[in-house]
Amino acid sequence: MSAATTGQVVGICTAESGRLLLQATAVVREQPASHSITPNAVTGLYGELADRVFCKIENVQLTGSIPVDESILSAEAQKDLLNGQATVKRLTKATKKPKRAAKQNPVSVAPDLEPIELDSVELQFAIPPDVDEFVVGLDPTAATWESAMTVGTKKMPSFALRIKDGRLSVAESPLALHLTNNDFWQRVNDLKASLTCIDGPCGTNGPRLLDAYSAWADDGCHGTRDSEIQLYREGVGLFWTSQNTVMNFKGPDRWIARSLRLFSESPTIEKIETHPHGAFLFLWHSFGQEGKPPEKSKLAGQDARFAILKKFLPDLTRKMVPDHDAMDSAVAALVAALHRLGLTTSFGTMKNGGLIWMPNISDQVRRNGEN
Repeated sequence: MSAATTGQVVGICTAESGRLLLQATAVVREQPASHSITPNAVTGLYGELADRVFCKIENVQLTGSIPVDESILSAEAQKDLLNGQATVKRLTKATKKPKRAAKQNPVSVAPDLEPIELDSVELQFAIPPDVDEFVVGLDPTAATWESAMTVGTKKMPSFALRIKDGRLSVAESPLALHLTNNDFWQRVNDLKASLTCIDGPCGTNGPRLLDAYSAWADDGCHGTRDSEIQLYREGVGLFWTSQNTVMNFKGPDRWIARSLRLFSESPTIEKIETHPHGAFLFLWHSFGQEGKPPEKSKLAGQDARFAILKKFLPDLTRKMVPDHDAMDSAVAALVAALHRLGLTTSFGTMKNGGLIWMPNISDQVRRNGEN
């Protein structure tokens, strides 16, 4: 990775039987630098090496042992790589490091852009004309233990849709940003929303929280949620809600804890869980696309996600979903709307960690030339 540039996404792999297994993704934090000796932070991993190049990374996201597809790196190439001394394979041409852009406010809006073209498809599903209700999607952020998982340091976006007059549409001022749980629930109550869909776990299958959401118990068992296993087998990479995650990954552990708190609050409000990456992937395939949408942190990935949302919401503009967090909350709201219309399917079991809901619209998609 000596030629890596800031902001690049990298895959962290292990090997098994001559094949690479993607275990996590990360973002290059700083350009690689030469060190006379191994940095203290990674001496335990690499030992004491002299005059080597090391690269700082951040935003590590566990993926859960996903075999590297042969379309990315052939089986022969993987074997050759593992038989040699190289530990990195560049999959794209190196580019010059771009000039550092001025830091943007996370709520700044992107200009309206022409959506990318998905295959010419039409959506055909019936919405009862007498239905008039709102649904809300939420993309939670990590909260603090001091607030008992009710207040975060970063605002979390919610998005509201309306089902009315036989169609889906965005609500008035659909995107809202919330620092506290109470602020979010006030938004849901003001809309009298029929369903709230949250991008976060509704339960676990092992890890447990101490009373009053003060910390994770260190004696939780190591079960994995049935829903996460099933979605992984469908090609959806998730952040495992395991005991290892909650005890060793600060940030994700507080996101998981806050999500559990949100699901426990306002018991009269109906709530379901979704996973935005999975939801976009299911919709991408429903529209006849192969593989996965481009990375959501890239402009092409945001264009693809906007195009998917636009299929359902003709009145959606890029100003309403200025970044990928807003798009995640919007697709959560879309899953809520589809759920109300009976167009979702569940993964997992209530016994072992709860259900994750995904769009199920294959029968509603018509391509050119089809009746």
